[in-house]
Amino acid sequence: MQLQDAVANYSSSNVTITTTTEKVIITSPLAHVNRNSAIVMVNAYCSLTIGATVTGITQKIRRGTTITDTLVNEANITQIQTAAGSNEHYSIQFFEQLTAEQVVQYSYCLLQTAATGDGTVLEAAIAVLVI
Repeated sequence: MQLQDAVANYSSSNVTITTTTEKVIITSPLAHVNRNSAIVMVNAYCSLTIGATVTGITQKIRRGTTITDTLVNEANITQIQTAAGSNEHYSIQFFEQLTAEQVVQYSYCLLQTAATGDGTVLEAAIAVLVI
């Protein structure tokens, strides 16, 4: 196996997650696939200030740039470990095999469960390796 492409994006700009509405918090640059078949590894991270009454966070990786694009990971709820207004760090890693794609782009999305207050992402990063 050989690395075909590696792209990454980092942001320290605040992103608001409005109560229980899914939000794209960061999107990767376009990654190029140079063969008919490739394995893609996506790593994403964020620092999140928890909104009021939140009981859990769902991390999602989508192929594309919007919350309506294809969900590609197992999107399970992670129970929060701190009180509202506290900061938590989240990370996710995902692999998929692509066939007959020339370029691919991914977004890291978050969804708060049972929130009555907004959450704020303080920083986020996403890296995509095409192997």
